[in-house]
Amino acid sequence: MAIPKRKSLAGTCGIPKERDRIYVKTFDVDELERVYPPSAVPKKVSAPSLGAWEIQASSSRREFGREIFGNLCVHIRVTVKGRQRDLWWEHGDWFVLRDE
Repeated sequence: MAIPKRKSLAGTCGIPKERDRIYVKTFDVDELERVYPPSAVPKKVSAPSLGAWEIQASSSRREFGREIFGNLCVHIRVTVKGRQRDLWWEHGDWFVLRDE
């Protein structure tokens, strides 16, 4: 059963606002994770303005909001080329902060 999309938590708890996001395409992620919270970290993400990032490791995972309320946002800290980056998932979309 799909949970209806509710108001985003963008701008709270460090979650980037819509204008500060770059949505990325993910590779090696199960299609179910477009609807439900991700259980695995993608191996690679890409966006035209960022190029492709090979994700080497993940060091933390935090959840904000609740799936039952339809406002769940997941933050994953990943390592890309030896540098820590923030990767976010909300409503089936993966994104990063625009300044990174």
